[in-house]
Amino acid sequence: MKGFIAYLWMEIRRTVRNGRYLTFTIGFPVGFYLLFSALYGREPAGGLSFTTLYMVSMCAYGAMGAALTSNGARLAAERGGGWTRQLRVTPLTPAAYVLARMTMAVCVALPAVLLVALAGVLVHHVHLGAAAWLGLLAGIWLGSVPFAALGVFMGYALDSESAYGGVMIVYFGLSILGGLWFPYAIMPHGMQLAARILPAYHYASLGWNAVAGHAPGWRNLGILAAYTAVFAAAAAWRYRRDEAREYA
Repeated sequence: MKGFIAYLWMEIRRTVRNGRYLTFTIGFPVGFYLLFSALYGREPAGGLSFTTLYMVSMCAYGAMGAALTSNGARLAAERGGGWTRQLRVTPLTPAAYVLARMTMAVCVALPAVLLVALAGVLVHHVHLGAAAWLGLLAGIWLGSVPFAALGVFMGYALDSESAYGGVMIVYFGLSILGGLWFPYAIMPHGMQLAARILPAYHYASLGWNAVAGHAPGWRNLGILAAYTAVFAAAAAWRYRRDEAREYA
């Protein structure tokens, strides 16, 4: 357990010191929120003000980006540099290693959620009840787990040269098709159908439901749980395959 905590803490510190993490997972979501809420902030969106709805979307966008990028390209680069090979001679078990990477990704997703929410309060005076704030922050933070698992999978599935581009394609694709950049209500019918089968839409729905005063949807939770299981299983499979290749 001590080895797990020590490794987890080391990875968290390494990640938050990374300039790319600060730019993509905190700077961009806050910047996008301030820009588009200034342009369309007075427009109603699904019974909520645009500033509130888009605050939730950018909280989800930032947290999802942190969960994906804190593993994806970094993990692929570490594999190429031999760092993961050195970790295999430590007492850290494969399961503990993968769990630590996922836990780290969820932990570093929290600052993006908090800072976008803070921007909503300070700049646009978003006012929510305590239950709504708690539901929003907890749902978006903890709901990032499937994307943490996806990041580990991509870090092992791609090499160091293609991982960054691959992660960005998946990140932007999920964000756009999941209704994070544009309100779901104004998306074309075909994009709405695509959104309903992708994890990003159901992820952001946890926050949208919270600010609207609704309980988390069981369908949203079930789909996210299914994606978590699939991505975690895929990450474990790729880890074992990578390990077998190194020691063959």
